[in-house]
Amino acid sequence: MRPEACTAEAERIAPVSDEGPGAAFLDFHERERPATGDTLLALMEGDGKMRGFTLRAGMMPPGSAVVDERIRRFCRLPYRTDEGMVAACPGILGGWKGCPPHSPAVARTVDLLSRARCLLIVQFEGSEGRVRQGRVHPFIDRAAEALRGRGYDILGTYACGPCRVCPRGCGEEQECRQPERRLFSLEACGFWVNVLCREAAAFPVCGDGPREIRWIRNWGLADQDTETVRYVTGVLIG
Repeated sequence: MRPEACTAEAERIAPVSDEGPGAAFLDFHERERPATGDTLLALMEGDGKMRGFTLRAGMMPPGSAVVDERIRRFCRLPYRTDEGMVAACPGILGGWKGCPPHSPAVARTVDLLSRARCLLIVQFEGSEGRVRQGRVHPFIDRAAEALRGRGYDILGTYACGPCRVCPRGCGEEQECRQPERRLFSLEACGFWVNVLCREAAAFPVCGDGPREIRWIRNWGLADQDTETVRYVTGVLIG
């Protein structure tokens, strides 16, 4: 399936709920936006490895998320590299424990959304590269811990791309070596990220809120069609 077809298919999927932003969410955003933004900005300023990234964040009503098994299957799409076509994302091919089928079932994610007050979407824009992407994972983990320290009930933390918690990569064992620290990506849980970005942009926390993303053509090749990428992560707040 071509990226354009994937996008068209995902955009036709209905959200978890059609209720939209209710009074409880609006009140939460209004009350918690300043402190949440300050927490994220303070972490960015204190983390030298995140220099060069542009931070954007926003909140969205959990029920407005689009989550579907068809989106989890996008992780299995082939793509071209300098060594030719690859059948799927390396996480899928290597059986990494942060990728489908090890990531939570869509039903589990929908259940968490039904119990949440807010889905905080945190986006980082910067130069591409696997090393750079790996720096985002510990940051969003620290952000979730900092928000928990402020008294927030954290129901879930989501990264971008295959889990990068283990510095030497995912092990060949059948089970995850660090299940308590493992980070699943939004996509691996079935989220359609563009909807998350659009919804969160309406309720910004840092900057003007997250911006939509798109498929990057020829990732990692000389003719890659962009110099920067947007890594999208999330924290589900109960």
